[in-house]
Parts: sequence; C-alpha cells; structure tokens
Amino acid sequence: MTDLNKDRPITLYALAWPIAIELILQFLMGTVDSLMVSRLGDNAVSAVGVSNQVMRSLLTIFVLINGGAGIVIARRWGAGDPHTARRAAAMAIKVGLIGGVVVSLLFAFGSGTIVHLMGTPAEVVPQATTYMTFIGGCSILTELNMMLTVMIRNTGNTRGPMMIAVGMNVVHVLLNYVFIFGELGFPQMGIEGIGLSTIISRLLAVIVGVWLLLRSFPSPFQRSDWRGFDRPLLKEMIGIGLPNLGNAASWGYSQIVTLAIVSSMGAAQLAAFSYFNIIQQLPWLIGNSIGMAVQIQCGQLYGGRRYDEVYRAPYRAAAIGMVPTFVLAVLLYMFGNTTIGWFTSDKDITGILLPLFLWCMIWQPMRTWTYSFIQSLTAIGEARFVALSSVLGMWIFATGGAYVFGVVLDMGIMGVLVGLLLDELFRAVLVGTRWIRRRKLPRQQAEPASAIRAL
Repeated sequence: MTDLNKDRPITLYALAWPIAIELILQFLMGTVDSLMVSRLGDNAVSAVGVSNQVMRSLLTIFVLINGGAGIVIARRWGAGDPHTARRAAAMAIKVGLIGGVVVSLLFAFGSGTIVHLMGTPAEVVPQATTYMTFIGGCSILTELNMMLTVMIRNTGNTRGPMMIAVGMNVVHVLLNYVFIFGELGFPQMGIEGIGLSTIISRLLAVIVGVWLLLRSFPSPFQRSDWRGFDRPLLKEMIGIGLPNLGNAASWGYSQIVTLAIVSSMGAAQLAAFSYFNIIQQLPWLIGNSIGMAVQIQCGQLYGGRRYDEVYRAPYRAAAIGMVPTFVLAVLLYMFGNTTIGWFTSDKDITGILLPLFLWCMIWQPMRTWTYSFIQSLTAIGEARFVALSSVLGMWIFATGGAYVFGVVLDMGIMGVLVGLLLDELFRAVLVGTRWIRRRKLPRQQAEPASAIRAL
C-alpha cells in the first residue's frame, strides 16, 4: 500500500524501470509464443496477427474510461486526495464491466463476419476465425486487466503491474506448450490451445490485479464508491478520455485499413508484416515505457502544481529514451537474419523484412521523442490537440502513405513504413512546438499541493 504521508521522490527512473522490465518480459514471452505459433505454419502466424490487430483496434474504445481515469487518479494523487482517486477507480470499473460484456459478445458471435470484411486471404480465414472467437469472446478479461494496470500504475506503483504481467505471461507460455502440442497428457489443440491458455492466464491476472488495487489506496473502497456516478468527476474523466478515445479509435480503424491494404498485397507480404509487427516491438519497448512513466510523473506533478518541473519532464524523458531505442534498433538490424530465422525459413519473407530494420534506426527514436511529448501533453489537459494532430498524421501519412507508396508505387510493406516515417515526423514537429508554447503551464510555479518531489 502506498503511504502518502511519506516524502517519497517520484522519479522518472523509479516509474519507468518496472514498466520497461514488464514490457520487455512481455515481449520475450510474446516472442516465445509467436515461435510456438510459427511451428503451426505461416498461415497460423498471419491468423493470429490479423485477429490481434482487429481486437486491439476495437478495444481502443475503452480508452474513453481508462485514459481519463488514469490521469484523474494521477492528478488527485499528486494533489494529496487519494479518496477522490479511489472513487474515480470505482466508476471506471463499473463502466468497463458493461463495455467489456458488449465487446465480448460482438467477437463471440461475429468473428467470422469480421475476418471476411478484413479481406483476409482464404487460406488464413479458418484459423483467424477460430482464434478471434476464442480470444475476442473473452475481451472483458483483457479490458479489466488493462484497466487495473492503468489504475495501479497511476498511484505511482509500477512494480505491482510488472509482477502481475510477468506471472501472466509465464503461465500463458507454459500453457501454450501444453495445449498447442498436447503435452502432459492433454490433447493436441493447435490454435484453439493458444486461445484457451490466453483466457486462463488473463483470468488469473485479473484476480491478482483486483487484490492489488484494493490495497493501493490508504482507505478501503466504500459502498458509496459503487453507487451511482459522481457527475463532476465523471465529466472530468470524459473530458480527458473523449479526445483520447477519438484518437485511439481513429488509430484502430486506420490500422484495420492498413492491414486490409497489406492483405491485398498477398500472403507473403501479410506474413512479413505480421513478423515485422512482432520483431520491431523490441526497440519500441524502451520508448513506450518512458512515455508511460512521464505521463504518470507529469500527471502527479501537475496535480501538485509543480509546473516548472512538468515542463522539463518530457525533454529529459525523450533524451533518456532515444539512446537505448537507437542502440536496440541497430542491434536488430545487425542480427536481422538470425532473428527472422527464428520465425520463418521462407527466403521471400526474409528478403522483404530485412531492409525494413534499417529504417527502424530512424523511426524508433523518432517514436520515443513524439510519444514522450504526446503523453505529457495529455497529462496536462492537451488531449484535444494530441488527438487532432494524431488523427491527421495517421490518415494522411500513415494510412494514406501505405496505399500510395505500398500499392500505387508498388513498394509493398516498405511503402507502409515510409508512410509511418512521414506520420512520425509530422507529429513530432507539432507536439514539440505545442509544448514550447506552455499553453497549460504557468511560468510562475505555484505552491505544491503535496510533498511529492520529481526529477
């Protein structure tokens, strides 16, 4: 349990390292998971890639509550008001439960239709439908796990979610081995086994997450926290979450369109794109963890009215994060042939993938810079600007570029990456310029509302 009466330093390092370890271990477990799936064939990898992309896209609707609740909790925590933060958590859980049931039913009964609407290659359709029905039908578990993680992190406790994620992924990989290949007396279930292991591991993670959330606040949840809705607090959460939802929903749909564009290029391009999305996550883990940490830091500092420290935070975060991100991208390119060989022996797919890793040395550090400022702007109430700039970039450059460069100019998924580079450059300039103007940050630092230090 966090003790608000202690003068604890809230540093970027203290917030970021557990998130980074969590994401890295998730990546490693996900890689092992993907290697297991690859033994079922390239079509199975494509089926999982298509299904996960669609499910991630539709689950972005929960950003309305998750994003708003996380920032409200961080601000109230920084202002020394954990009781209001607790009420915000209770409201978010109620809304998340309702939305999770609706999305689960959509996938449970509509996966076949969704897969066909995606223009998925015929040889991938059966496995994609099966996998999406299994995993999507339990979207409520995915949503609750995401929601609990966000809430716990924004109280400043990033170690707890790290431990939950480690346990969840270890259980998932072990059960994958048992269910996919029929070990320890279990039947060989193939792609259905992946779905079953995912459901079990996420259910266990939700149970532990609920227990940890209950211990995260100085006083326990009250019955009044679960009755009705605190309208002013809900309005604040929606005011933050609605632009985030628009941004996330737009991103999700743009990803679906991009995936449909890649699917039209053929099975080899789709498989290569699926492998690329798996492998390129490694250098992005650092940038992602830095961005998530600086949002928590800025939210708590902003709630405590430490405006000068808020202003400095994303510059430091970006500077810290870009170096290791670049180094990892270089290593990924240097050992690209070996890395790709873990997933597939198809020479055509290898030839498509390797040149992409060279450009990741530019793309990934740019993502770290942009993400640090996007997260900081969102934490201080600039979510509308973030959403507008992101929507423009993703549709004009990312998705539009995927079609123009990838299809019209016949560059394949290299054209998709060109579009992503242009999108990142566009948004990096916009958010950097916005931050310099300090529209939401008074230059005269006010008295802090709590005894939280930073940096």
